[in-house]
Amino acid sequence: MKFVTSRYLAFSDSFEENEIYKRIIYSTRTSITALIKENIFQDLLKNNYSNIESELLDLLFSMEIIIPENENEFEEIMVQNNSMLEVNHHLDLTIQPTANCQLGCHYCAQEHSKVNMADDVYNKTLERVKLKLESDKFKNLSVTWYGGEPLNALTQLKKISTEIIKLCEINNVIYDGSIITNGLSLKPNVFKDLYLNHNVLNYQITLDATAEFHDTRRITKKGEKTFDLIFKNIIDIINLDCYQEKNHEPILIRTNIDKTNIEGIKPLIDLFAENNAQGKIQFSFAPIVDWGDKKFGTSDGFTKKDFADIEIDLMLYAHQKGFLINTSLVPKREFMPCMVVAKDSEVYDAFGNVYPCYEFTYTPAYKDDIHKVGNLLTENFVPNDMATTRNWYNDIRKEDFATCNKCELLPVCGGGCVKNWYNDETGCPGFKFNISDRLLIDYLNKNNALTI
Repeated sequence: MKFVTSRYLAFSDSFEENEIYKRIIYSTRTSITALIKENIFQDLLKNNYSNIESELLDLLFSMEIIIPENENEFEEIMVQNNSMLEVNHHLDLTIQPTANCQLGCHYCAQEHSKVNMADDVYNKTLERVKLKLESDKFKNLSVTWYGGEPLNALTQLKKISTEIIKLCEINNVIYDGSIITNGLSLKPNVFKDLYLNHNVLNYQITLDATAEFHDTRRITKKGEKTFDLIFKNIIDIINLDCYQEKNHEPILIRTNIDKTNIEGIKPLIDLFAENNAQGKIQFSFAPIVDWGDKKFGTSDGFTKKDFADIEIDLMLYAHQKGFLINTSLVPKREFMPCMVVAKDSEVYDAFGNVYPCYEFTYTPAYKDDIHKVGNLLTENFVPNDMATTRNWYNDIRKEDFATCNKCELLPVCGGGCVKNWYNDETGCPGFKFNISDRLLIDYLNKNNALTI
């Protein structure tokens, strides 16, 4: 059998160790990293295996670093991804019980209104979830509570959560919930109720740097500051007994970053460190990007490539301060980019609309029916299985998406943000631009790469 070197490889820069030059090489098909001598690496790039021992060749083949010469790797990845979609037993749903939000963030593209989920929408949403759970297709259900601001409809959230948990128990489905919240209404008693009684296990809360910066951006629609209240809620929560007893870090602090608040991110990390939050929260760093008709290709924004360097710096800084980072340094094999390609996964908003992606809801740029699965209040509701993003694994083959389908990282991102590709924007994840640094840092931190 003749071999060639896989196209699905990433690698670190060359470095010297024990007077020998080496690299970290990473098979994105198998998510295996290996420490490899530079001379072997160069031979692999040239498809020259004459100097590589047979045992090592066998190992490289098992890692899919080398593959049969006649194998169509892209099609093999697509076959695997589609196969996993067919046997997927994990159902992801997003429920938005309100279209309302207290905040008026300048980068938010949603159009908010004081509308909470009415009884008819509630009933139809519950019927839809019941139908899915009774199909006997799923072993797990994950629900993300989103908005608007979901805690503005806490009564509706708890009501539908209670019924969904009952349905899961009846149908032997394991349930877990998460919430994306601005944190204003997340008082300790609200957290305890959601965490202990509604199995909401993970909480994403946005703080855009310290108060000096946050309070110029994430303010209420009345212009009121919000940092101190949100920060107090978080500190009070992480000191609760029930929080201390958990076996993971339920709260993720997300920071949305551009050039106007970058100077306040490290001080934010310092502030949490001063309040002994290490081991209790995690951080996620994200660039502010275009959303709907909100465009940020201005002097205030970062390119993905520039932000990749910033992200590495912030991740290392947080790590030095004793914090975990929510994103694994080295991405793992993914069989779908997110819920948007799975036809059973759906987003339900407060008006009964059903979408494949939660960034479509309440956003005027995505009001057309092409972006919707449908509306639950429609008589004889029939889902639109061709809503934007649903046909990604066929569309990715097109020349329009050549940047994606020819990328060496495709097996570990599945296309990244699919929505962006359909908007003629890059959907590439941030790690595309700093994977070399990630591999080296991961090796130095864990020293866990296989040596070959």
